Amino acid sequence: MLDNMQPIKTLNGIAPDAIPQAVLESPVPLVLKGLVKDWPIVKAAGQSAEAGYNYLCQFYNGELVNTAIGDSDNKGAIFYNQDFSGFAYERARSSLTNAYNNIKNLHASGSARAYYVDSAPVDMCVPGFRAHNDLQLGQFVPRVSLWMGNKTIVSAHHDIPDNIACVVIGKRRFVLFPPNQLNNLYIGPLDFNPAGPAISMVDLHNPDFEKYPRYREALAHAQIGELDAGDAIYIPSMWWHHVEGLMPFNLMVNYWWTAFPSYVGSPQDAFTHALMNIRTLPEDERQHWKNMFDHYIFDSSPEKFEHIPQEKLGILGDMDEMAVRRLRSQLLNRLNR
Repeated sequence: MLDNMQPIKTLNGIAPDAIPQAVLESPVPLVLKGLVKDWPIVKAAGQSAEAGYNYLCQFYNGELVNTAIGDSDNKGAIFYNQDFSGFAYERARSSLTNAYNNIKNLHASGSARAYYVDSAPVDMCVPGFRAHNDLQLGQFVPRVSLWMGNKTIVSAHHDIPDNIACVVIGKRRFVLFPPNQLNNLYIGPLDFNPAGPAISMVDLHNPDFEKYPRYREALAHAQIGELDAGDAIYIPSMWWHHVEGLMPFNLMVNYWWTAFPSYVGSPQDAFTHALMNIRTLPEDERQHWKNMFDHYIFDSSPEKFEHIPQEKLGILGDMDEMAVRRLRSQLLNRLNR
């Protein structure tokens, strides 16, 4: 099944301190082959996975990280349990050292049990690491995280920020689906999910097409890429991505950023508020609000508002930070009534 997927477009010869703006604003995913091959941690990992981890440890300050420890029979999946009453893993706080030793011991015992460190803040846990291993993203200020584990599998999910994920130890497989495949991916609950973002309920490697017939259409649009140490992948905002660790020990460094300024808040806030109130309206009223959103948000253009004097456009015009903060204050007052 994976063999029939379209490969993700690959770019070569890009340097970590000279990433073109066209890459950072690409509407489609890109494999950035060898982007971080000259990072010291990647060169250390070229000797062995343990040498790569030991390089990382020279920066480690003992900060505890979040871990997911899979059930004994979950075969690496960070997923729900069989009766959907909970999850097939347990959460714990751990040191990186303890996590690494547990991953080694699981491999030595032949266990397929998942062990995963997710989204550990680099600057908080390994200060100084980025002085020698970093990307330059122009005007964007990224949030940089570590992801460490064994042969884990994370179902298709999406993130709001744009993302460059750099494989520095091991190997990972990414299967990506365009945002417009939402209806075909059979996404699970928004507020009861393994990793924060909602995930696809379908097993990519063994899909039940009787239960999930539209998944065939999602697969027809899937793109795949396998990344070795030193490679990176750019994942645009809202693209669904299924991620697998392919080696007994894998380490990834990812960079998240948003194209919109932080002071405007996340689109997720507007979506959550709409779930709370617009979704519960009668059908005819929902259609009225759909028309409003189309007119003012999704199909908005300056020509629509030419009949309004420029100085009176208000929130229909360009908004600076002060205007946004005033609007946020008004919104908070309304929400707190």
